[in-house]
Amino acid sequence: MDPVTHLVSGALAGRIARDRLGTRAAYGLCLLAAWLPDVDNFVGLGPEAYLRHHRGITHSLVGIVAQALLLAAVFRLFGKAFTPLKTFCLALALLAGHLWLDMITTFGTQLLAPFSDARLAWGSVFIIDPFLTLSALTLLGLALRRGARGAPGRRLAAAGLALLVAYPLACHGVRTAVASAMPRVLAAQGLADRPFEVSPDALSPLFWKVTVQDGGRWLVGSTTALPAAGRPLEFDAFTRADPALLERLGRRASLFATWVWFAHAPAMEPAPLPPQGAPPGGGHAVRFLDVRFHSASPVLRGLAGLRDIPFAVTAVFDPTGALESVLYAGQSHPLRTVP
Repeated sequence: MDPVTHLVSGALAGRIARDRLGTRAAYGLCLLAAWLPDVDNFVGLGPEAYLRHHRGITHSLVGIVAQALLLAAVFRLFGKAFTPLKTFCLALALLAGHLWLDMITTFGTQLLAPFSDARLAWGSVFIIDPFLTLSALTLLGLALRRGARGAPGRRLAAAGLALLVAYPLACHGVRTAVASAMPRVLAAQGLADRPFEVSPDALSPLFWKVTVQDGGRWLVGSTTALPAAGRPLEFDAFTRADPALLERLGRRASLFATWVWFAHAPAMEPAPLPPQGAPPGGGHAVRFLDVRFHSASPVLRGLAGLRDIPFAVTAVFDPTGALESVLYAGQSHPLRTVP
């Protein structure tokens, strides 16, 4: 989830912990614990390392235990209220809450690192959900107001924390209902028996993204929480990436091998040659993208800047078809030496 939602979860917990521990420093502990796994955004990871390691070890079950131990040791210095066991348990609960809020999106979290690099995702909530964040912020504001001292404020804060758990569960129920209705909708459009996936899109749970695997294409469309068989979906079509080509490119560039591991629904499309660094004598370029990050929501349709697909990588080939360079995140990435 976005940083605001993580920090709101910490502030809600801090409102309860302040009364229980008898110190305002509890807010510092809770806010830090709710945010800390995202420290991997600030450790100087390069573009390829970010793909590989963001939501990696700091977002794992092993990682949050280590972070909780660290916070318990640090906050022991802030006074006797922060007893080691109590502080460890509180920090661990908030760190686990951070993992929960990330797991409910589609980005993927390496929950089992360092034992496995599998990216696990539940995919029930869009990465920015104004319904969830604004509701939690409202409950936080009510819990902090002057008239909510003591038990009333704690109850409001507890309701905010409960919302952060209940809302994704409710969204999962809506997603399940949409998925159960989708075979009829797709059959009406001549897409019966095609593999498909329903995932959150901008302003879910009102709108949901439907990704259909149709032979050599990905079809990405938007549906509502109440899809109807008589209402056809409008699809954006993408060419599925050639697995053999991706494997070959992965052998020539580690960035491509990392990208293939990261991508969930890889697609490819022609791209213009870069203005600088184009191969002598011409050539061609191919852009690879993960349609998991393509939004089909009518909220964003027509807003080109917001509909650009992130995490795209471009391969530049010389006139003979040999890989000349790899471009990602505005940088050229090295190729492996061919033996």
